[in-house]
Amino acid sequence: MFSMAKPIEIVFSEKKTPSLNSPYLICGFPGTGLVGKLAVDYLIKELGAIHMADLFSSYFSPQVVIQADGTTSIVKNSLYYVKNNNINKTSKKNRKEIKDINNVQEVQLNQSINGPTQSNDSLKPTTSDTLSSKDLILLTGDSQPVVPGAEYLLSEQILDLITKFKISNIYSLASYVTGTFVHDPKIYGTATNPEMVKSFRSFNISTLDNGNITGMNGLILGLGKLRGIEGICLLGETSGYVIDAKASKNLLEILNNVLGIHINMDEMNKRSKDTEILIKNLEQQMMAKSGQFPQSVPTEEQEEDLMLPQNRKSNMGYIS
Repeated sequence: MFSMAKPIEIVFSEKKTPSLNSPYLICGFPGTGLVGKLAVDYLIKELGAIHMADLFSSYFSPQVVIQADGTTSIVKNSLYYVKNNNINKTSKKNRKEIKDINNVQEVQLNQSINGPTQSNDSLKPTTSDTLSSKDLILLTGDSQPVVPGAEYLLSEQILDLITKFKISNIYSLASYVTGTFVHDPKIYGTATNPEMVKSFRSFNISTLDNGNITGMNGLILGLGKLRGIEGICLLGETSGYVIDAKASKNLLEILNNVLGIHINMDEMNKRSKDTEILIKNLEQQMMAKSGQFPQSVPTEEQEEDLMLPQNRKSNMGYIS
């Protein structure tokens, strides 16, 4: 097992690693509001992803995680994979044109059951491909490294592993923290190639033009670019005060739209509603303490003031 002399240990589930076809990497490390992690964990569950490996490290926070059955497990990062035939079974709906992020290509998917796909003039195809030829690698975790500089070591080790599968591109999911509650969280994006950024508008993604993405959600994208792997970071707008399933839901909907897949969102929608209730309760308590509103059920006008604060600038947060 890992030690100070060998601080990172990768333990595979099976002796033989799976054969994958130019997979996409989708990662969501724990950050503020757990926005990206919740989204990736939900994908793992709904797509029936198969466990590939666990990454243990003395760089992680010194703690164990309590499981649903009452047992404990030391913190780790985990890799899962989904073969394209499983993706196809899950994505019978919502097919449309998307861009192949790796080569800045347009990907023509099957016609949606709701009607024909609409062309996207902002995407300039060079070749054609289909999502059915792509597998997925999903990366999640209980912790990011807490030792300064260890994010680089762990990210490089992860990239060493996934490049053996000839990874085609990276989707990193993260949080855009505003410090303000919002009714309908926006999704922001940045990419390793300006041509990718041009396609954001067609997917209702707001382009970031300044700032930094802290931690491995940003670092793995930057280090991947140095290896010739292109990708996108999608960030869900969140206050940073709660575990934000509503931001995760919006983020996941955009990602599914970009990838052209469809999963059952019922459970995520329920979690989103729970987050809304929690936020409203917190807002009422904050307003009651400040003397602005009595500690009672707010009127519709008060709810609008709470949920949609005026003078809030959409691009004034920090990202993680």
